[in-house]
Amino acid sequence: MSANGPMPGTGPYGQQPPPPQQPPLPPQQGHAPPQGYGYPQQPSATPPGQPGYGYPQQSAPGQYPMGPQPGYGQPGQPPHFPGAPAPASRPRKKKTGLIVLLVVALVVLAGAGGAAWYVMVGSGTKPLWSVPSKSEWGLGEQEVDGTWFTDKAVIQTLSGGVKAYDRDTGEKLWATPLPGAGNQACVAPSVSDSGIGIVAYGASGMAGAHGQCDHVVAYDLNSGKELWHRGFKIKDEFKTGTKLALARTAEAVVITTDREQVALKAADGATAWDVKKVVPSACESGTYTGGKNLIRTTSCLEGDEFEGERWTEASLVDPATGKAQWTKRFGEAEAEIALSTSPLVLSGEAKGVFALDETSGERRGVLPKMAEKYYLIPEENGSPMRQVAGVGDILLMGMGEKESTDGESKTLVAYDLDSGKELWKAPASNTIEYIPLRDTGSERLLAYVTDGDEKPKLVEFAPEDGAMTTVAEYPEKVDKNMGVGAWPFWHEGVLYVTSVGAGLESDSYALVALPAKVS
Repeated sequence: MSANGPMPGTGPYGQQPPPPQQPPLPPQQGHAPPQGYGYPQQPSATPPGQPGYGYPQQSAPGQYPMGPQPGYGQPGQPPHFPGAPAPASRPRKKKTGLIVLLVVALVVLAGAGGAAWYVMVGSGTKPLWSVPSKSEWGLGEQEVDGTWFTDKAVIQTLSGGVKAYDRDTGEKLWATPLPGAGNQACVAPSVSDSGIGIVAYGASGMAGAHGQCDHVVAYDLNSGKELWHRGFKIKDEFKTGTKLALARTAEAVVITTDREQVALKAADGATAWDVKKVVPSACESGTYTGGKNLIRTTSCLEGDEFEGERWTEASLVDPATGKAQWTKRFGEAEAEIALSTSPLVLSGEAKGVFALDETSGERRGVLPKMAEKYYLIPEENGSPMRQVAGVGDILLMGMGEKESTDGESKTLVAYDLDSGKELWKAPASNTIEYIPLRDTGSERLLAYVTDGDEKPKLVEFAPEDGAMTTVAEYPEKVDKNMGVGAWPFWHEGVLYVTSVGAGLESDSYALVALPAKVS
């Protein structure tokens, strides 16, 4: 591990988006489609014999060759948790939808006729608006997480820059390209405090393949104006475009490459604080994970390299000063990375996954043997894992099951953050995708669900047993017309689904706004 902490992951942007819901497109030269959460990763450019976190990296015949995938801690040397608890029983599914529809139909037909009922139900599921993927900027295959919101606009980060659309109509408000020519976005966290969006980018590779990721640009999200951009030292000898991590919280952004680490002010790009001066002398500068909180995990050594005392530390960092609001000490390889910063969930090779109180740092529950039972691949791009959401004292995680007899079997798992107990898991299959929704403004457990040729849905889970109820059902084209890596974002009662690339249909969507009647 270097003095600047572990290098960022070696996967395409470090994200683990779900795989496409339709048959895969023929591979484009130089492109590597992103894979689903926690699933088998293809061989990387790192030396052989260095598996992914909690999952053996092996070639699978008949699959697209993938770019280098994320490691954990040191690149290509992630830990693996052995063993697994017995699977939890599957929840019951409520079968009330047909009854509700029949009641609604009878009521409306009695007052307004069958046509009115049909219009009411149909209009409730149709997209509010959509943006075609056939635009002046190619979307490419490089997925980034940057989808931001202002009072008037939803802003989407694309391969060549950022675009803003009116939240009510989908009309394009402005579009700002990346600085320079021939560049491609590679990292863009979803945090956009103070109306500022941050995007990392670099020169694209041959035929649009991933190239360098060595610059960062900031945008004013109200006007689209570029605020500043800056280049960074980077080694990246394999030109994977994945040697940069960007941790964003509030006014600060911590940028880590394989050559340097700096903390900058989001507003103007000036130095916010010295990353080397805010940790004890025995500790490395550490790994930063952003989101609602800025969390630093770091490794420490006191004494001789071979016989000295080793430990890890986790700190809640003040984004304005870099100073720790609290620091907790753990054993060696115990607190290595944050899977989520709110709720605060840490992971390490030594003792697996556990939760802390984000205000005080005090221990909460230990989530036993999670990485032995499910594929767990933490982000190493400075953002929390995308497929994690916390609602009250419950942690929801979209996971892939190990030792499944149903291929790449996927499920949604709920944990009690205080006891660490696995409460329930949703019915698993190799076609379904569960993406838990964050920041919905309610205590309801909501997820966006797609399942092969089925209609995509907004669903709610009962906290006690995971019983699943459909809140809204959308036309099949909402899923089929999305490109690779479709991902939902919730904002003020509207579900926005973004994607990169193009779907199989001629009218592919880059962005679609969906109604969500959630009280």
